[in-house]
Amino acid sequence: MTVTAGQGLAQSGTAAERCHEIAGVPDSGAPVSREALTAHFGRLGEARAHCEAAVIGSDPDREALFHLAVVMQREGVHERALEVFAMAADAGLAAAHTKLGDYRNFGIGPVAEDHAGAVAEYEKAAAGGDAPAKATLAIMYQIGRGVPQDFDRMIALLKEAADAGYHFAEFRLAELYMNPGVIPARLAHDLDLPDPIAAAKLYEKAAAQGSTEASAALEKFYEGGAGFDDPEVKMKWLRHGAETGNAQAMNALGFMYERGEGVDYDPVRAAELYVEALKTGNLPVAQLRGMVNGYPARWDRETALNFQTILRYLGLYNGALDAIIGPGTMGAAQRLAQGQ
Repeated sequence: MTVTAGQGLAQSGTAAERCHEIAGVPDSGAPVSREALTAHFGRLGEARAHCEAAVIGSDPDREALFHLAVVMQREGVHERALEVFAMAADAGLAAAHTKLGDYRNFGIGPVAEDHAGAVAEYEKAAAGGDAPAKATLAIMYQIGRGVPQDFDRMIALLKEAADAGYHFAEFRLAELYMNPGVIPARLAHDLDLPDPIAAAKLYEKAAAQGSTEASAALEKFYEGGAGFDDPEVKMKWLRHGAETGNAQAMNALGFMYERGEGVDYDPVRAAELYVEALKTGNLPVAQLRGMVNGYPARWDRETALNFQTILRYLGLYNGALDAIIGPGTMGAAQRLAQGQ
């Protein structure tokens, strides 16, 4: 059957649409997880035939070019991948410039490391709005790789990439907000760092995308692990977590109120937070409160009395209000945690 020019264009358009639909938007960034990487290449394999059809002719689809080049790169056909990435970049696809920058930055395949050349490609990609390019540029400005060190530029680029929703930038910016020691003290002061609340929000965004690093960072701090030496700063972080319903944060914040650590001593609020944490069903009773020097801390008398009083009000405890947190009180706490 003879195919007319009009029919050919229609078929090409359909192929491009299917390529876009299956493969998704061109993404030059690091995958958020191994599972995400596997799924991505599964989609590219499914889309490959459509993408190949979409690049036939004098006006190849630039997104299809990008997807095919990614497959070629994975297969180790680097010379051809470079040619196809360059075609997509010449057609105005910012993500393709990022890929070309990666080749020069890391010396992939036949390409020798050329940091200045990598920066030039990343700058083109960043100007086109590519978030991964901005994040990589930020790191290069941090360490002075291909550019002079410039921490102001680094932070500006990380913020832009994080605002665009790039998980890697969200995590790196959160780390910076938590521990600003890598930037000059002047800049940290100007930005009012550390800023645990801003860091928490960024960790949460990255974790929601599947970042295991961000999830681990949140869990570690909410459970009272490594974080800030300053109790007041730690309290700000935990208060944010408590306000968003994190059981470990509620528990840790309650422990601070019980001990008057970083906050005014408040046994009523401490007991309330312990109850709120248990109500979520996400805090094992055995993890209630905290440790001091590796041992379970002795209950503060007023906090214990308030804890028993709340449990009695909830109909879970009918023992004496004696501030002795024994089997009866802990049994009531267990029923609360189980939603009974």
